[in-house]
Amino acid sequence: MNEKSSRKLLIVEDVPSTRMLIKGVLGKEGYNILLAENGAEAVEIFEREHPDAVLMDVMMPVMDGFEACQRIRALDRDEGTPIIMLTGAEDIDAISRAFEVGATDFITKPISWPLLSQRIRYAIRGGQLVRQVRQNRLHEASAQRIAQIGFWSWHPATDHFEWSTELAELLNYPMDEITTLNDLVDHVQTDDRERVRRAFRGAAASDLRIDLEMRLVGNSGERILRMTGERGVEGRDLDRLYGAAQNITDSRKAEALVDYLALHDDLTGLGNRRLFSQSLRQALEQRRSEGHGGVLVGWIDLTRFHRHNDAMGEQNGDILLSQVAQRLRLLAIDGAVARVGGDEFAVLLQDAGTSDLRERFDHLMDALTQPFRVGEKEAFLGVSAGVAQYPEHSADAEQLLTLAQEAQRVGRGQGRRVVQYDELTTQKRSPTLDVEHALRRALENQEFHLVYQPQMDLRFGRIVGVEALLRWKHPERGLVSPVEFIPVLEESGMIDAVGAWVIDEACSQARHWELAGTPLRVGINLSPQQFLDPRLFDTIVGTAERRGVSPKRVELEITESLAMQDPTRAIELLTRLRGLGYKIAIDDFGIGYSSLEYLLRFPIDTIKVDRAFVRNITNSQADRAIVGAITVIARTLGINTIAEGIETMRQCDFVEALGIGEIQGYLIGKPMSPREIEHLIVSFRRPGREPEQ
Repeated sequence: MNEKSSRKLLIVEDVPSTRMLIKGVLGKEGYNILLAENGAEAVEIFEREHPDAVLMDVMMPVMDGFEACQRIRALDRDEGTPIIMLTGAEDIDAISRAFEVGATDFITKPISWPLLSQRIRYAIRGGQLVRQVRQNRLHEASAQRIAQIGFWSWHPATDHFEWSTELAELLNYPMDEITTLNDLVDHVQTDDRERVRRAFRGAAASDLRIDLEMRLVGNSGERILRMTGERGVEGRDLDRLYGAAQNITDSRKAEALVDYLALHDDLTGLGNRRLFSQSLRQALEQRRSEGHGGVLVGWIDLTRFHRHNDAMGEQNGDILLSQVAQRLRLLAIDGAVARVGGDEFAVLLQDAGTSDLRERFDHLMDALTQPFRVGEKEAFLGVSAGVAQYPEHSADAEQLLTLAQEAQRVGRGQGRRVVQYDELTTQKRSPTLDVEHALRRALENQEFHLVYQPQMDLRFGRIVGVEALLRWKHPERGLVSPVEFIPVLEESGMIDAVGAWVIDEACSQARHWELAGTPLRVGINLSPQQFLDPRLFDTIVGTAERRGVSPKRVELEITESLAMQDPTRAIELLTRLRGLGYKIAIDDFGIGYSSLEYLLRFPIDTIKVDRAFVRNITNSQADRAIVGAITVIARTLGINTIAEGIETMRQCDFVEALGIGEIQGYLIGKPMSPREIEHLIVSFRRPGREPEQ
């Protein structure tokens, strides 16, 4: 198609012969001609047709060209549509007035047809350039607002700063007060000042680039500013530094929240397992460097704590947990305390001299048996603990913690309050051995089965996935808690065989749902022991191919601590699986090793926000802030989010408002059999929605 034939040209002329003559000349050049007999008609046609250019006489009845031009400009809204006015050759006043009301150009009568053709062609081209420049400016301004970026320049010889006008608004900070390097340094937080001064002086004395973050302080609070820049490249610009300044306050706050969440338990304020491990490693390094002293690690479990939740309610149960944390913190003042599970705590005691660490730990345990007061009621706690010590039992931080946990678990089964790792004997561990022997028969006797907990997409209100959960039905004991038998599977090495069975069963069920026309994403949990198996990749891929299930229906769920055992191998394995279409989810997010760097490094499709941050989200500002930070970062990285443990409509409303994509929990459904899932899909109606009449 001829380019001109797609261009609309509006001709406004009251003399019919002149109007038709112009139409004939320009029509032959391929323009799509629109005609108007006066200014009022021209305005109406312009509003309806949006022509690419207007050729308009000045003197006309009804509405002259000046008023029509003015009205067209008001309709044009800075689009830059060219308007060429036809004036008399000697009518200087008309030419001046035409420009005042918004004309782009003029051409005098009698008309020079070659000149008219050239003027119109260049006017349309100029209009296109104006629109392109305007569009580019709008895109640039939008990008600057989204990225919170402004611009700056600095002339070292005169020590003069200039800032783009939008930067002060983006920062909500008086940038006009900063005109010299000393001004900038004076506005910077004290700890950052020397670093900022050095960076600019270094760039002034050489061709070094500037790339630094600084904290601006003022009445409106702290702002975190990132400045990048370099010396100009030619002419007078060689004497100046030019760059961009970005407001990164919100992103750094979000990162800080995620980092806090990576190291702390929000309910009690204690560190989590990751922070405890760091503290333990530091204590071991100190003892080794000093060449004397010991370290004790205790794993404490509040036995049958659920009874207190049942009796007092979860809110008072949380108060009781906080009181336990406070008492432990006071008693282990020279050590460290962490919350490592719902009702489990780890304690670190160290000694540079000859005092008895075990005696101190026993004193701490005695204190936990003293009553706690919650409101008007007294609460007495049952406790069991395991202890491991350096250097007697291990010199490795994680192993010490694991040994203490194992000692606690065995001691609890025997009804003992405190068990030290080296007290364990084969006889004392016989309950675990009994479970292990029963488990070895369970797979062969088909005692395992899977249940599936549904996951709902909040945008569309439908079930889109399930999490596969392993269950064991003992022929005599009935259903055995996963908390009891899964650790035994791990320790005994049977998890690989059982895990392979889980993968096979889940893939088979996923394929069944595909064929039934109700395809669901099926989440499969991978255990730490499985993840270390070099055959895991072949097991997953081979099973999916054998069962004929599409990889996009399989979501592999790993925990943060699992992935961090060997990050390099984990990244390689997960990247290979994700490359084939398998989905990767991080389970129990927020209670382990999470950090922004972690999220950026690992190939992740989904973050499952741990139920610990959902339980109190309706009345805890801190929980809402943490979940909000996770969702902001996840959206930025294109990662889906699933909130676990949603039990009430209010929890659902809160997480949806914070940007969570999907939810899982008893509000949607408990873990179910495949048949129950199929029935749920058919009858499902989003909670909180009125049934259709």
